[in-house]
Amino acid sequence: MSLSRDSRFKDQVVVITGSARGIGFSTAEIAAGEGAKVVICDLDPDNVSAAVARLKTAGADVIGVAGDVSDPSQVESNVSEIITRLGRIDVLINNAAINSFFAPEALPIETWRRELEVCLTGQFLWAQSVAVASMIPARNGSIVNLGSGAALAGIPKCAAYVAAKHGVVGLTKALAVDWGQYNIRVNCVCPGLTFTELSKQTASHDPERARQRELRIPLGRGAQPEDVARTILFFASYEAYSISGEIVSVDGGTLAMSSGFSPPRDGI
Repeated sequence: MSLSRDSRFKDQVVVITGSARGIGFSTAEIAAGEGAKVVICDLDPDNVSAAVARLKTAGADVIGVAGDVSDPSQVESNVSEIITRLGRIDVLINNAAINSFFAPEALPIETWRRELEVCLTGQFLWAQSVAVASMIPARNGSIVNLGSGAALAGIPKCAAYVAAKHGVVGLTKALAVDWGQYNIRVNCVCPGLTFTELSKQTASHDPERARQRELRIPLGRGAQPEDVARTILFFASYEAYSISGEIVSVDGGTLAMSSGFSPPRDGI
């Protein structure tokens, strides 16, 4: 693809966690095409290098950092490296997350803790570090946290993920209130069914369940990663300059009707 440099994010530094693939990568790709200096952040260094290489091939201005979003020292190190190399951070997109499937009565406490650490604490650590190092001194910045349909309704066998993502909604509102005085906007985008590599892999294990879920979406279709990415980047951009503390779903109308899932039943 050919990248245009004449647009919303010209010369802005846009940092995206969990961006080696899926929604995060699509967001990085579109932001780069709109002139951003993009930072790919992910856990595995090899995946980071591969994502950076893909974007550079398309002409993007991009660097990568690897680290665990739930580890305060690694977050601080990543942020320090970005500031050293690029001078500031204008936009932070907190996308990194993990999810597992357990009935709550069988959910291991280690899994509970790990999902909350990555999905909720990781977003706080990145937001705090970026705010202190760059956005508060600059009196300017935009943070977009990634929620989920699970941030707004319960879904089966995902108690830890649901709890963490509900926490992201609360964190978004709290940071918007506390950091508005520094002209830092904080919003949350909640994707519904989105056809990432991971979701396609999950659906392949139970195609009929996946088909039935899509049928429950009022628009009749799941989203592509770029659909979610464009919404994220709207909130990140100056087009949303007076919007903060907002939670928006990208789910084809699913939550307007229901959570989009059938209730769990033993043996089904």
